[in-house]
Amino acid sequence: MRKTDILLILVIISSTQLQATGFACKTDSASASEKKIYFTIRYGQGGFKDERSPIDKLGGGQLALDIKPGKLPLALTISTEYYTNSADPTNTYEISGLVAVNCSYSKYLLKSQRLNVFAGAGLGRLIVPHGTDASTKGMLFDIEAGFNMRLLWNFGLYGAYKYLYADKEKLINFSEHIILVGISFTFGL
Repeated sequence: MRKTDILLILVIISSTQLQATGFACKTDSASASEKKIYFTIRYGQGGFKDERSPIDKLGGGQLALDIKPGKLPLALTISTEYYTNSADPTNTYEISGLVAVNCSYSKYLLKSQRLNVFAGAGLGRLIVPHGTDASTKGMLFDIEAGFNMRLLWNFGLYGAYKYLYADKEKLINFSEHIILVGISFTFGL
């Protein structure tokens, strides 16, 4: 199952549950005061420059889940990402898979709760291919900052800057500045 299919299923389930319980009929400001915890699903595309690549860049994507308590300006983010030049990565400068957990400061800037800014850091694990059969796993450290702007109902756009660092002997070597842009879906319980 592709990441886009998972995102679509989560959006449909969330929308159906909200309508079934009658929350879809309330205004955003009335329902916002009742929420105890917020969830944001983010799906974006982006990449970074890398001179090791024949085209001097790598493209990739992110699927992230942000979990934010209603009254605290903190959020926990779990994300999965990849950065490659092809559907079947085989080079050591590509990242075929990455999972990271970040803790962020997350704050709404407007009273309408339409603009959320976040910044934080975290740890994770990545997989770097070595040829067609072998791969190497390693630890990573990342810093991420960005914004999420709600546009229509619970749907919005987000942009993020991410610094990724991973180093393991001579097998893994990343110190990258990544830009991501994409769509988001936010709901509260």
